[in-house]
Amino acid sequence: MKIGIIVYSQSGHTAAFAREIAGQLGKAGLEYDIELVRPQGIPKPWTGKIQFRKIPDITEYDILLVGAPVWAFNISKVIVSLLYKLDSLKGKKVFPFVTHGLPVKPIAQRALRTLCNHIEACSGDAMEGEAQFYLLSTTNKEKMREAAQRIVQRIRQQITALNMG
Repeated sequence: MKIGIIVYSQSGHTAAFAREIAGQLGKAGLEYDIELVRPQGIPKPWTGKIQFRKIPDITEYDILLVGAPVWAFNISKVIVSLLYKLDSLKGKKVFPFVTHGLPVKPIAQRALRTLCNHIEACSGDAMEGEAQFYLLSTTNKEKMREAAQRIVQRIRQQITALNMG
């Protein structure tokens, strides 16, 4: 099974979470690629139409992880726009993850649900995701590692279920 990690990160926090997830995937012996999404220009939360330097080719991936920051109390419009430009999420298990700068869990959970709704609207199978507060303290680094481990555990469960079915 090949796993693709598609991530948009403007400040680097979401990319750091993606790298932690990738490290945990590697420890579990799973094959993965990380693709950093690069929009043209510097989008803001109120940006309308978003153009991309490159649209990732997701056809080779069996499982996807899609990550983005919370912007203005919701999911980044960059990743939402990208989802609708991808070839097809149909038949793919998609694990969302978000990072947020305010220590307000309901806002992050709402952004995660919104991302799941967009994944489902694009015919993907949205799986349980993770929201990570990005204050880079020792405590939060450990929480990030734990969140990445939970994602990898869920992925391994899906792989086992797919192999048995």
